[in-house]
Amino acid sequence: MNRRALRRTGRRVAAALALVAVAVVPLAAVPTTTAAYTDTARAETSPTVSPLLTRTARMVPTDTYLANTATALQDDGTLWVWGFRGNGLAGNGTLTVASNAAPTPVILPNDGYTGPNHRYIVKVAGTSLDNYYPTTIANTGLAALSDDGQVYTWGGNNSNNVMGRPGTPIPYTQPGPVSIPGTVVDLRSSSGVFMALTSTGDLYTWGYAQARGITGQGTATASSPTPSLIMSGVHSIGAGMWNGWAIRGNFDANDSTTGVFWWGWANAGASYASDPSGDNLGTNRNAPYRSTFLSPFAQSGCDAVGVVMGSPGDACTITSLTGHYFGNQLVFDGGHLVTWGDASNYGTGRPYVSGVASATPIALTLPNDDPVKSVAPSQDYVQVLGESGQVYVYGRYAFGRGPDPALGTPSTTNQVTPVQLAPLGSSVTAIGAFGYSGTALNADGSFVNWGGGTGGGNNNTYYSIINDWANNTVPTNAVQGLTTMIPPGS
Repeated sequence: MNRRALRRTGRRVAAALALVAVAVVPLAAVPTTTAAYTDTARAETSPTVSPLLTRTARMVPTDTYLANTATALQDDGTLWVWGFRGNGLAGNGTLTVASNAAPTPVILPNDGYTGPNHRYIVKVAGTSLDNYYPTTIANTGLAALSDDGQVYTWGGNNSNNVMGRPGTPIPYTQPGPVSIPGTVVDLRSSSGVFMALTSTGDLYTWGYAQARGITGQGTATASSPTPSLIMSGVHSIGAGMWNGWAIRGNFDANDSTTGVFWWGWANAGASYASDPSGDNLGTNRNAPYRSTFLSPFAQSGCDAVGVVMGSPGDACTITSLTGHYFGNQLVFDGGHLVTWGDASNYGTGRPYVSGVASATPIALTLPNDDPVKSVAPSQDYVQVLGESGQVYVYGRYAFGRGPDPALGTPSTTNQVTPVQLAPLGSSVTAIGAFGYSGTALNADGSFVNWGGGTGGGNNNTYYSIINDWANNTVPTNAVQGLTTMIPPGS
């Protein structure tokens, strides 16, 4: 995009920011579904398929809120898991796999699959309490979306409804199907709750409400053991640390059912991630509720239902909604980034301002006006991939440590405004994040990972950052800088 086009986009953003005078009306929650999975077929790895272990295999970064458990999605539909693999997170039927063991592959069962080959994983999500506590079985879990629109979960238990399914006949140490009516097209997670959007625009949630309404199921503590329908007519969805977002049609000031809706935990001023609605009211919402500030960004192309936000088929002017511990990020048509949150903890990518101003969504420009391709927030800092193929970072390094922008080594220097991670170069095609860690895929297929810190621990205790699929030699006594992994089969 040239600068003239970017300026036009900036004017559209300014117009959207001005259109915020609209009555806010809550959307009533829909009763919980009682549908249950009845197929008694047990999960099994397809006997006809094994993971590709070649230099040409591409490992695509993933975004989760599952601290210290690393995941990468291979281009043959296999999910690789490494780092902390207690609680059944390896997905292979074993409760605990040692952290220093080689990455384990997860292949979904083929029972009921009608495709020509095997059931592929097309998207992964993961959750742990506050993206901070990696080992508590009641709050951990992985979920995978298959190419035929089914969701599978494993790696926890259902005491807080994170698995969204019974533990029989398929145990929680293996991927088991979650009963969701229809075909699921998108899967997201916050730090406690999973969200699934169907092709017909129905939005389901399950997981740990944290007494903050994070499930959106009607009360602060509401949580169902299986997915609950909370909203219909949804175009696309996004997720923050303690909240969800849903776009429902092009914004119309005279139609209270249109615009951007949200639910979950909010803080007035600039504490934690502030108010994810952008309205700075500090009022939790236990069911989907329209945002005054964000809704005008849904200007056009948002009327279809069941769309993956930011995908090639998405025509909506909002292309991304994400959040981390200290802030929120919206990407608007043309690659324009808008942020808000806690500037005192470097959550907005701009110098410190007062709480009210910090919690107000404002456009944030990347160096050289680079348009935004994607955003991957870690626990304390945010990674942004530009259309140029360069990666930028901003946020709090003092606690969990992040990569030095010039050297790629671990640093405690907070990044107040976006700065390029120069050692990654300008050929990055995808980025991801989990806990205090990040990942990137280069155009040549090389996979880079960094971080590994635990909550306050400046170490790589769970080997979530490694340098080889088979013969890892990365130590556990320090947070890691940019580390290139040797591809499988090399």
